[in-house]
Amino acid sequence: MVGDFPRTVEEISTEWLSGALGGPVTGFEMTKLEGGLFAETLRLHSISYAGEAGDLPPSVVIKMAHPDADQRAMALGNNAYLKELRFFEDLAPDVPLRSPGLYASASDGSPQAEFFILVMEDLSVHSKVFNQVDDTPSADFALKQALELAEFHAQYWESSEVTLPWLGQPDGRYQFVLDSLARLAAGEWDSIRAAWKQMCRRDLFEGPDDQPLEELIARLCGPQCEAIIDAISDLLSSRPLTVLHGDLRVDNLFRTDPALGKGAEESALTYIDWQLIHAGPPGVEFTVAWMGSLEPEVRRLDLEMLRQYHARLVELEPAAAAYTYEMLVEDYALSCCVYWLAVLGAVPTIAGGLDESGDQRTRDLFHIAGIRSKAALRELNCAALIEQICAGLPEGGSVAG
Repeated sequence: MVGDFPRTVEEISTEWLSGALGGPVTGFEMTKLEGGLFAETLRLHSISYAGEAGDLPPSVVIKMAHPDADQRAMALGNNAYLKELRFFEDLAPDVPLRSPGLYASASDGSPQAEFFILVMEDLSVHSKVFNQVDDTPSADFALKQALELAEFHAQYWESSEVTLPWLGQPDGRYQFVLDSLARLAAGEWDSIRAAWKQMCRRDLFEGPDDQPLEELIARLCGPQCEAIIDAISDLLSSRPLTVLHGDLRVDNLFRTDPALGKGAEESALTYIDWQLIHAGPPGVEFTVAWMGSLEPEVRRLDLEMLRQYHARLVELEPAAAAYTYEMLVEDYALSCCVYWLAVLGAVPTIAGGLDESGDQRTRDLFHIAGIRSKAALRELNCAALIEQICAGLPEGGSVAG
């Protein structure tokens, strides 16, 4: 809805929160959470009420527009705020993946919802988020996620929802949700590499097995960067479409608190951060979910997990058989290249925002994701796939930059 709501953290008041929760709030405490690139995320806890609280929550999570104009511009460039609002207000009740309960939402009414707010269930009451740095999913949890995604993708397979204007492009062509970031990498490999070294305090390529990958990244960031992205997008545009979460790195995945002693089979997964939801072929989904988030020994099970995913998808939606397992794997591998370009394209902005002492987790996140992603690019034979793509470009052959 459109209405009066806080645009900044400082504007959050007991009066406004009372209206959002439907009860007389007399006080609360606030803790800032890691909200990623696009948004500001807060936990309001120790909420006190006048009289008995009843069913009113003792804590909530609030998500709102990022206070930094540059990072807010990146969000608007990907239509991230409007997508998350529309998901929670229009789709969430019917989606077969668990998402946080919604107490209230509002936006400024602009076409891209430049300023917005979501008041959501505090998942930490009963669940724990995975940590992309040092608490990543086991093979059992990765497979559980894949099979749950089969249900999600089957429900929206070639459905009317894939044509919603906020989920796709007006011409129906597939476009990566981080397409604009990926294109920032064109011709910028030297500056990206320097920014990576500044941020992670080490070079991206420092191991004996890195030379072929260094050549691949130089190709991807070279003069044909945008032509490569266009060619991969052309291929993905020929595939059947479903609805994708779009940002399933494990920092966006909760499971039942391990302290309760539940294994993967019993544990419930909850999916957060729906800012990059879009229409596309399923292979793209697993790139973001696994490439930088799983330890290599777990990620190396990817082809077998994709086989089980595909079997379940076709069981639930027989029409999905037209999207073969081979297509799924090809889309997954090629999307690794474009997603990695998007990560690299964001590095100079992120590195520029870090001072010498601050945000060690961001440094660790990129360093560890780099190690995992390099292993995936190497083991999925992405260099050969990119050579095939380049051979079909008008210039043909090598794209060495």
